[in-house]
Amino acid sequence: MLTSTHLLFSKFKAQEFEQICQLLCSVFDTTPAELEKLYQDIDSTFDQPGWPLHFTSRDFFVSASDVFRSVYQKSPVIAVDLPSLMELDDERTDKPTIAIIGQDSKNNGDHEQLVVGTPYGLHHKGSRERLKRTKLYFEMIQVLLELGYRVYLTDLLKIWVCNPERRYVGIGLPEADRQRFLNLIKPELAVVQPLAVVTWGKVAGNAVEQLQLGIKHLNFIHPSGAAGGAWKKLIGESPTDANKLAYWRKKIVQELGK
Repeated sequence: MLTSTHLLFSKFKAQEFEQICQLLCSVFDTTPAELEKLYQDIDSTFDQPGWPLHFTSRDFFVSASDVFRSVYQKSPVIAVDLPSLMELDDERTDKPTIAIIGQDSKNNGDHEQLVVGTPYGLHHKGSRERLKRTKLYFEMIQVLLELGYRVYLTDLLKIWVCNPERRYVGIGLPEADRQRFLNLIKPELAVVQPLAVVTWGKVAGNAVEQLQLGIKHLNFIHPSGAAGGAWKKLIGESPTDANKLAYWRKKIVQELGK
């Protein structure tokens, strides 16, 4: 497994970072300076064991719906995932990019402030090395890294609001808020210019298809254990993480021509 000393995390090119910040400021009540500080804070704990948390004020997001704002303030936990970037620390500056687009962020517990992270929690050493599900996600991303790609990770909906009446269950965003985030995807991808977009699972895959991005779309079964039956049918053998990873590696090489 790659160690953090071999990885660059969210080291955007200067122009990319400026443009991504501008886009994030269009959906969140923030500034480029605050975003830069949040990214620096997240990067500072990249190699720390476990799952260090990062916070900002709940005012970071303001819903277009007055009704939802009331629900929002009562929520026990709100999580935002900022787009992230991974690549090997090999001094190459011309790597092509692959984007992985997830559904939304999630976090458990009770937090007065808004929890700030990145897609799939891979800024956490614990998620990359210990948590079974996210460890597999990271191993799949490593396949792309080792093939010489940068990997841009973002979510369709960059905020997750826990239902105040149903712990650990998210509450849907108002349609106006959903569209604010979905309208961000094309401009985001225009900044990092990926050769292909990867999705895991039907929800993200169908949503990306509806966006009509005009970019090669590789839609895979979700790697999680919940999709074990579909994986077994696909690969014709036990859906172990090792077998899923082997299939992923084979298909990625076929599809991306490496």
